[in-house]
Amino acid sequence: MLESSVASVLRPVGNMIDEEAAFLRGVNADADLLRAELRRMQCFLRDAADARRRGSERVTNWVVDVRAAAYEAEDALEEADLLARRRALRRGYSGLLAWCADLAALHRFGLKIRRVRARIRDISDGAVAYGIANLGEASISVSPEDIDVTPPYDLRWAGGHDGWHFQAFCWLVVSQKYRFLDLIKDVAKRIIDIKSEKNREERSNDEEETGKHGEGTSKDGEGTSKNGKGTGKDGERTSKDGKENNQLTIEALEKMGEEEISELLRKELVHRRFLVVLDDVWRCNSYSEINRIISLFPDVNNGSRIMLTTRDLSVAKHVSKRNSIHQMKLLDEGQSWELLEKKAFQQNQNFSPSDRSQLTPIGKKLAVKCNGLPLALVVLGGYLSRNLDYDIWLRLVDNLDWEARKDDEPVWDILARSYNELPNHHLKSCFLYLASFPEDHIIRVNKLSKLWIAEGFVPERHNRTMEDTTREYTNELAQRCMLQVVDRSKVDGSIKSVVLHDILRDWGIKEASREGFFNVWCNATVPVVYSDSMPSYRIALHNFSGCSQIVAASMPKLRTLWLSGSLSNALGCLCSLTFLRVLDLYGIKDLERLPSGIGKMMYLRYLGLQNNGHKPIHIPSSVSDLLNLQTLDVRNSTLGSLPRYFWDVPTFRHIHLTDVYCWAAPEVGCLLQLQTLHFSGVCFLGDIGVYRHYKYRRGEGAARKSNKSREKANDREWTLLIEALPEMKQLVFLHLESWYCISGKKKRAMFPKRLITVLSGHNCLRVLELSGQLHWSLPISHLAMLPCNLKKLKLTGSKLREDPMPVLGKLLNLVVLTLEYGAYQGETMTCTADGFRRLQYLTFNEVYDVRHWNIEAGTFPSLIQLNLISSFREMTLPPLGLVHVKSLQELHLRHWDSKYVSLQNIEKLRGIGCKVKIKMQKSLDILEVPLQFYAYSQYSVFS
Repeated sequence: MLESSVASVLRPVGNMIDEEAAFLRGVNADADLLRAELRRMQCFLRDAADARRRGSERVTNWVVDVRAAAYEAEDALEEADLLARRRALRRGYSGLLAWCADLAALHRFGLKIRRVRARIRDISDGAVAYGIANLGEASISVSPEDIDVTPPYDLRWAGGHDGWHFQAFCWLVVSQKYRFLDLIKDVAKRIIDIKSEKNREERSNDEEETGKHGEGTSKDGEGTSKNGKGTGKDGERTSKDGKENNQLTIEALEKMGEEEISELLRKELVHRRFLVVLDDVWRCNSYSEINRIISLFPDVNNGSRIMLTTRDLSVAKHVSKRNSIHQMKLLDEGQSWELLEKKAFQQNQNFSPSDRSQLTPIGKKLAVKCNGLPLALVVLGGYLSRNLDYDIWLRLVDNLDWEARKDDEPVWDILARSYNELPNHHLKSCFLYLASFPEDHIIRVNKLSKLWIAEGFVPERHNRTMEDTTREYTNELAQRCMLQVVDRSKVDGSIKSVVLHDILRDWGIKEASREGFFNVWCNATVPVVYSDSMPSYRIALHNFSGCSQIVAASMPKLRTLWLSGSLSNALGCLCSLTFLRVLDLYGIKDLERLPSGIGKMMYLRYLGLQNNGHKPIHIPSSVSDLLNLQTLDVRNSTLGSLPRYFWDVPTFRHIHLTDVYCWAAPEVGCLLQLQTLHFSGVCFLGDIGVYRHYKYRRGEGAARKSNKSREKANDREWTLLIEALPEMKQLVFLHLESWYCISGKKKRAMFPKRLITVLSGHNCLRVLELSGQLHWSLPISHLAMLPCNLKKLKLTGSKLREDPMPVLGKLLNLVVLTLEYGAYQGETMTCTADGFRRLQYLTFNEVYDVRHWNIEAGTFPSLIQLNLISSFREMTLPPLGLVHVKSLQELHLRHWDSKYVSLQNIEKLRGIGCKVKIKMQKSLDILEVPLQFYAYSQYSVFS
């Protein structure tokens, strides 16, 4: 994983030198030489990582120097990139002064490149002097003694596998460290040993029978003696020949080729029933190798079985002759306690039933804290078995410290191996990054992918966006059981949120600190650094109550800073951290204004200001100087103002802005790389009622005039924003909200008429959310102009007067549709046959006016879930037409009057397998239905 620091430099070098920094022609040669040096360093670091794991302090110090040099090179190259972008935007001087500025930049950049190259040469010379240079030439061999075939814990305590109770003795366990030819040789040797043992048993039985027969024929003693003697000699000769043949066969086996041994294996097994277990296959360089191993064994339908176990789902999916894949699930609370109880109260312990009953309630709470992960239960159970004390168990309920028990079980070696077996350093960096989130924090993959990209962990690939690659990485980690999936997207089934188990997080924190990758400080006032760790360039301060000035002073070249808690009025000192790539200020309630010095963070790619309360945050105009900024996330926070040149940052990929009070629209041609735009604009108006109440007539007229002026200005900015949308061809997610605010109350404003028209050409758009009135003169037929690839549509407060369902039903790729808060104000709604072919989730929330909903047979062929939330207030629910929707699995109904709820229609839906959930807002009159009806129904009533 250490080579990732150098790899993050090579990417910008390759993309920038020939393109964006072409005006610095005088240093191209030096930059190319630097790129070659960095590539050699990257290859060397792969071997250095292995040597460092074996405890080489020389290599550790060398890696620290190499990484510092790599980061310094990246800073120099990105500064040149920034100068090139400023020159393209024509910021600053012009004419002769611009030429002088370019010349000064050229000289400064050249000096930095030469200084970095000189430092790299010094590091290389030091490596030769101290005997590190030949590290890559030494081969790392694995002896058979290094292969640990001992299970990580006692298999008697395995549990939670209902339906998979089988007893099979595995006479062949294949390690991934063996070569293919070694594998089949071992199989053939095992077959020979079994045959030899069987022959010896048969000869022994024959000799016993012969002896008994001799004793029973004393009448013909002499002849019997001769025959017995002859039989003995023959048996002796047979035994000797068998021994020689056995030795000869094994010696010959060592000289056989792969095809000969394969044929021998097939002949020996074709008439046998066998069970072969390919156990714990971590990875395979070629999936055809696994299939080739499986093809060795004859398939004659005689009950033989081949079983493969793996921690990587992709390995199982590439098996050609598989019948089924069984994915182990997390244990429930009962199964978790069963496993923990067996491990903690082992059978050989003398423990009184009264003491055991006293510990049982606490043990069940501890089992729940393991979240169903068997490895965590085994580790905890091993610790509890040696500490059968009530006070110790009780303390663990509030403070379950996995790090303190890391040496109790070899399961920690399994976690390390899971990490080391990840296929590349990009994925290793992404996993360690997960450990920096707070404990039990639900991680949104949407945010995680932006952070990975900003950190440089995600490589650029042909015909693939970096966001697509992050989703692949998330799936890879989930398939390897290295993170737990919490929620999936309804749109495409992709992973939406994840959580990292405590035992994996604690191991990841220690590994990240040891590698100098990340330091995590939780609920601390002073830094906590492990003794065997390297200096880190990334830090996360969770609920940090210390002074941030200490952090800024002790780590001037910090590249990542996460901060949650309180700033202690020391935000200005953070501006000295000019090398930051990621700055995430989360949940800081006393944040009112970003300092103007933030514009000095020229390398900043991610700026997060989430969940910082409703107090307006003012962003300085210097934020427009952050020409490397990719993501600005201000969700669940309020912005008092947005600088006019804010939109000119050419590298923007994701913008999340909520409740912006004062703003100006971007110019046409900006934001060409933008993929996400979440924008909510608020226009403040004076309260006319206040002036009328106090009879300030002159004041009332002035207020009306002021309000009209503000409305015109707001409409003008929205029109300019809509005009700029056609150039944003890369948009994937678009959320727009338009509000008026009067006396603290919000009222939805009206979007410009051309909004739907300008969106028609956005073929990349997948999610569209509009919160505001659509123009009153907009024909309903214009909704058919929405992008054809749209998968999710959410209309809030649109106030449509014509039925939109016949038109929206023609959107072929629509999967999720939500209409809420008066999106449609008509009384009749019709869903025609063959409409909504792929729609799976449909929601109506506070759509009051509909009284008749006609659902024709053939509509909603793929609908899974329907939500009717405080809607259709004077209509019988659920509508009878839903009976034609055979695919419907769930109906969530919330209403305020039980007389509009039809129990007969509910029973019909139950008959087609639909589960109905009802929540009454005012009364529970529905409970008057006979109890036996509910005893056989598949829906429930919630108070």
